Amino acid sequence: MVKLTCLASCTAVALLLFVIEPAFAEFQIQEAGIEKGEVELEFRGAYHWGVPQVTDTNENANNLVQSHEFELQMGITDWWLLSVTTGLDQPLGESLRGNAVEIETEFALLKRQGDGIALSFQTGYEQAFNHGAQVDGDANQFGFGPIVELAKGPFLLTLNPLFTKQIGTFADQEGLGFEYGWRGEYDFTKRWGIGVEVFGEIEDLANAGPFDRQVHSIGPTLFYNFGGGDDDAKGGDEDGGKAKAGDDNGKVSRPAPTAFSMNAGVQFGLTDATSDTALKFQGSLAF
Repeated sequence: MVKLTCLASCTAVALLLFVIEPAFAEFQIQEAGIEKGEVELEFRGAYHWGVPQVTDTNENANNLVQSHEFELQMGITDWWLLSVTTGLDQPLGESLRGNAVEIETEFALLKRQGDGIALSFQTGYEQAFNHGAQVDGDANQFGFGPIVELAKGPFLLTLNPLFTKQIGTFADQEGLGFEYGWRGEYDFTKRWGIGVEVFGEIEDLANAGPFDRQVHSIGPTLFYNFGGGDDDAKGGDEDGGKAKAGDDNGKVSRPAPTAFSMNAGVQFGLTDATSDTALKFQGSLAF
């Protein structure tokens, strides 16, 4: 009950604090593990250099200088998770501003024990507040797609393909949009890992345009996990290394009191629509 109250309160505060404009989640990799009653607080931040300008010939350019996202999520059951995300960003030539609130839900379809495959399905809705805009307003957006994890020993591959659809007055897509985040991680100790992450976005698959006018980046990432027992490696349990506590009979009964993880990396732009380099950071606390 306390955790449900916390989730509801934080959601209400997030909706009240920010002036909202829609934007896709930047440098996000969603995991497939869900635990009933577990609450997770997450921060994602990025700072960009060599930021491209939005022009008539490069209208889909990612012109962010910096972004900061705050996410609160809770496992309602062992198969169903809810989350809310809000944050700030700074486009090129503008001030830091509130950028988005998104409500998402995730359903676990296939769980894994140690090595193997985990599969979940995520869907979310983003509401645009245009404050009286008559033309060129921001469309509301709906997103959906699978979360796939492939684990083998200390190696974990996570795939986040996401399809998006603009709806409402200002929608201007002919087809679906597509965003992706893909991560390959190798844990060389129980606490530390290294990996490669790839991110990208195509605003409208029906009018994708040339590759150089799409947003794509790649880069190395360093991972650190703290909390729990001996199974913290990514291939150790069904929840991607999240620690658990057992009862007197050795059965898993509840999540460990706290678990902290973080990662930091550099992304290198692959196209003219992407910033030259970006420094990214992600930290999460689960309890």
